Amino acid sequence: MAVRFEFDAEKAIAVVCQIASARLPGLTKGKICKLIFLADRLHLVRYGRPITGDDLCAMEHGPVPSKTLNLLSAFELEADDPNVGRLAQFVALDRRFLYPHFQSIREPEMESLSPSDLKVLDEVIRDHGGKTFKELRALTHDFEAYKKAWEARTSNREFMRFEDLFEDEDPDAIDGAKEEMLENSLLREAFTA
Repeated sequence: MAVRFEFDAEKAIAVVCQIASARLPGLTKGKICKLIFLADRLHLVRYGRPITGDDLCAMEHGPVPSKTLNLLSAFELEADDPNVGRLAQFVALDRRFLYPHFQSIREPEMESLSPSDLKVLDEVIRDHGGKTFKELRALTHDFEAYKKAWEARTSNREFMRFEDLFEDEDPDAIDGAKEEMLENSLLREAFTA
């Protein structure tokens, strides 16, 4: 059985707010999703867990944190949803663009993020925040986990396996992180059964 994590909407909102507060150029929904994928992946290979716990899907434009994408889409549509309302306290949309740009309107609350979450998020923003969506799309298409899921798809999206995110050679990966992830997954299963 594939490893699953529980999506933490509060952490996902905090991550979106932190990314928006960095005032990155061209900060669209797509760019936010790419940066969150990179942060979740990097945190996973270092610490054995992603930041948001979101399901990662292989889609035409690359890997996407699916529940966060749904949240951002609902935000763009101004849906009546408590998470949309929470996000609206910190972020606004500049709709002058074909793809609206997300802007910070208030300093984010970071209480839900751990020190390791913030460290990885800051690193991803520093290393990839200046890239365009097109550049991020190309970068994320190169991950083996994405390629494997995309090739196995039966529709326009396919869930990616967290186990596969360890397949790429990564100098940031920490020995034992995958084993810790697998062990914790078995413990979650045992205590929720």
